Amino acid sequence: MWGLILNENAKIYRRSRTWIFVGIVMLALLALCMLVRKSIPPSAHVWGLMNTSSGLITLITIFAAVVGGDIVASEFSTGTAKLLLTRPVSRLQILWSKYIAVLLFALGFVALLFVASWILGGLVLGFDGATMPYQYVGSNQEPAQIPYASEVLRSYAFPLVPLVMTLTVSFMISTLFRSSSLAIAVSILLLFAGTVVVTALSRYTWDKYILFANTNLSQYFVGGPSLKGMSLGFSVVVLIVYFVVFHLVAAIAFRKRDVAV
Repeated sequence: MWGLILNENAKIYRRSRTWIFVGIVMLALLALCMLVRKSIPPSAHVWGLMNTSSGLITLITIFAAVVGGDIVASEFSTGTAKLLLTRPVSRLQILWSKYIAVLLFALGFVALLFVASWILGGLVLGFDGATMPYQYVGSNQEPAQIPYASEVLRSYAFPLVPLVMTLTVSFMISTLFRSSSLAIAVSILLLFAGTVVVTALSRYTWDKYILFANTNLSQYFVGGPSLKGMSLGFSVVVLIVYFVVFHLVAAIAFRKRDVAV
């Protein structure tokens, strides 16, 4: 299994597309650093940049959706699926190795952004300001002083939920379509349409069961849930159900997939 994962990772990092994605995010981080330095004096320190740079995880989510939407479909569109399936391993092992490889790529990308923002922020803006006042609005509505580093970690942790779920959706779609371009297009469309659909259907009570209504877990820590009848436990259960269903659909589709090209 580990050999399969390494092989899939090698495929991801051999493609020039991957390094273009990395370059785009690093250039965006550099531009953000310059913007923070010139335009936002209160945030002009390493923790301020790291907190702001967490917004770039949205960009990483898009790139991860592209990789996830392509990793299975491309095997069938190029005809390499036949060679892949001749190996003495089960189809499910091949499928999960691809998913784990994409997941490691996405999480590694986020880790790279975290480390790069700390290094760049420290070099350009200074390494001071490890603890700063932060207006935390909790259930008691009383402000509290917390370490700024804690807020940075939280700003990076919460976006991981929509990242993983979006990646899982795109991976499932990749197993359903033979065309990698179509799989990528559908994945990105769902990524951008999710919030719009939730907003458009907010008047219905069943809107809370939609996937993208539950991916923002930060709503339970700041400001409260966006829809009635929702709680942290409710969203966690909904996300787990969707996660399992997506993988079941992917597994069934991949096992029944015709390798003829």
